[in-house]
Amino acid sequence: MLVVITIIGILAGIALPVYNGVTERANQTKALAQAKQIGLALKLYSGDHDGIFPNKVVDTATGLPGDTDITTANQAFRQLFPNYVNQEKIFYVGKSKFTPKQPDENTTDGQVLKAGENHFAYVTNLTDTSNAAFPLVADGFATVGGDPAWTDVEDAKGGVWKGKKAIVLRVDQSAEILTLGAVGAMKFRATRPGDATKNLFAPDPAATNPWLSAAQKPLNPE
Repeated sequence: MLVVITIIGILAGIALPVYNGVTERANQTKALAQAKQIGLALKLYSGDHDGIFPNKVVDTATGLPGDTDITTANQAFRQLFPNYVNQEKIFYVGKSKFTPKQPDENTTDGQVLKAGENHFAYVTNLTDTSNAAFPLVADGFATVGGDPAWTDVEDAKGGVWKGKKAIVLRVDQSAEILTLGAVGAMKFRATRPGDATKNLFAPDPAATNPWLSAAQKPLNPE
């Protein structure tokens, strides 16, 4: 009996990490599909707005984008309702601290995508003719600003994949689950194509091949 119990304990110790890994990959794949849905909605939006992705807060009096810059990802994504998106659930990611509970699917005026109903970050001031490799949508960050990064603290905002992976959708609608930097200055950060020393989300207008400008910055969820 003791031998059997010991064997069961060993097998359980092996199986649990494997199960957790499979579950996490499945959740990442699902979130990747959601990011692609959001990207398609943004593409359709830009097609109706002279190629411009949401950049300005909607004027409540006119129902149209006004003169005030958006400051959160939610402000951008709200503009996709109801013409391009009709369900809030595509912005929800389980275990993300940005979305502590399922959205209520109340999409009436003033209730669309409230704080706590969106997991995804958004890069502002881009158009459908911007550099195809520029990031447009991503997992919400632990820190934004000049050097955006995630965290390995799973119960903190920006830590849903424990600082190992990040979902990124680009201007050209390509999307992938990126492996993040593990050491040094690039720890918990996504690297730029062709240059593993540069942050994918950091502005660098003086680069030989110009990258994001200071105005093209990532905005976190509310």
